[in-house]
Amino acid sequence: MMNSRGDIFNKLASLASIVIMALPVGIACFVFGFIMKDNPCAFCWEERTAMVLVALTAIYIVRYGLKPKYIAALVFLGIYGAYMASVHTGFNFASDIGQGFSVKIMGAHTYSWALFVFLVVLVVVAALLMFLGNKFPEHSPRSSKNDGLVKVASYVFLFVIAGNIVQAFTQTGPAPFVGQDSPGRVSFNPKYMSWELDHWPSYSPDARGPYAVSDPDYDAIIATAPIYKGAAQQPMSTLSLPAEIATRVTGIDYQPEAKLYAVTTSDMWVYILDATMTKVITKADIDGMYMLHISPLVGVGFVSPTELVVMGDNKAFAKLVLSNDQTWEVNYRRFNESSDGIGETERGQFATVRAKHSYSVAFGFDSDKQQFVSVTAKNEQTENLVASRFALEDMTLSAEQPLSVAAKQGQWLQNLPLVTGISVDNGVSYLLSNSGSEVLVMDNESGEIERGIKLAAPVNPYGLVKTGDSLLVTGFENGINKVYQYAL
Repeated sequence: MMNSRGDIFNKLASLASIVIMALPVGIACFVFGFIMKDNPCAFCWEERTAMVLVALTAIYIVRYGLKPKYIAALVFLGIYGAYMASVHTGFNFASDIGQGFSVKIMGAHTYSWALFVFLVVLVVVAALLMFLGNKFPEHSPRSSKNDGLVKVASYVFLFVIAGNIVQAFTQTGPAPFVGQDSPGRVSFNPKYMSWELDHWPSYSPDARGPYAVSDPDYDAIIATAPIYKGAAQQPMSTLSLPAEIATRVTGIDYQPEAKLYAVTTSDMWVYILDATMTKVITKADIDGMYMLHISPLVGVGFVSPTELVVMGDNKAFAKLVLSNDQTWEVNYRRFNESSDGIGETERGQFATVRAKHSYSVAFGFDSDKQQFVSVTAKNEQTENLVASRFALEDMTLSAEQPLSVAAKQGQWLQNLPLVTGISVDNGVSYLLSNSGSEVLVMDNESGEIERGIKLAAPVNPYGLVKTGDSLLVTGFENGINKVYQYAL
């Protein structure tokens, strides 16, 4: 009985080796590679190598018997291959329909099928362990009944390996050359072969690797030269906000019909103030870890007398409503704390294209076009700042454009400021340059910054709103939030 059971298992292991080598590995090499001229990238080679080792482990099991170390090898290879295929697939997971790399099988690109193969390997290993019960069988000599199938598995393995050696050596090159990210067609003409050293792994303390950028620091002052020279304008008046707003104000907006101000703070509070900005009407401490993660709040925009939207620097947002039926008990899962009169109705994320790898620390609402506007923060990975627009109707990207300063573009690109506030009115955007202590005036149609207003105070400005013929700028000094009024 045991020998019969062992014979069945050896047949299954041999068939598994044949299937993996002949189908995903063999077809990729001979059909896609040598016939269709499809060349594997660096990730493809990682996935293919893991499949080869899975097939080799199956042959080892047939030859030497089922042992814990072989099961461990299969689990490790399944996890490693699934990880590589997940990363590979993840690069293009959010692409538009049909977009991606290489050929498609049943509508899915080949690297998507690699993930499926490794998940099957892990499921089969789990089923095998359940089949074994509580102990591994003692190894018995291989039955002569399986010799033919074992030989077929070995020959298939050696043949497919030979083809892959030829493809790897000619198209990728010997060590220390590594695979390419977007390889060209297979060619055996040395003139068209590409042996590259560009993609050796780099190491970073940030889990995002090459996409890592520093988180915004709201207290640091990294001064940049102002784009527009001239004397600094003095504020017409200065007002201290209520003492209960104890952390830095990062955004401010005004609703003229309701005569209300809204401010956001760096510790996730939203305060609704009266027209004098001396009294807090209602407030809420948004739980940024509930459902979608919202990073520290950077801006707010009223969309009606009773509705507003706040955004975190990771471009995640929350829609808020001002209503007497809203209490903290109603919003317990959304707010850490709140007073009556304010609630959350929706949470989501703004998706961008040009701004995808940048934080945004400026956010406002264009009531004329019914669009939200954000501006990216400079970081180690980007060469310019990007203004993004999102339609109120569906909170989806409507337009994006890099900022430009016409004749001063060279100076701009070499000296990018940190834009921390934005206010939109009558086709014009007022951008608050925190690092340059100036307000940049941008034409919304062209995306061109036309002039600048140098500010005498505060030292580290963050929030900006235009009301009538004035600009209100917020600053945080000695633990007190102040509002500085400037004439336009």
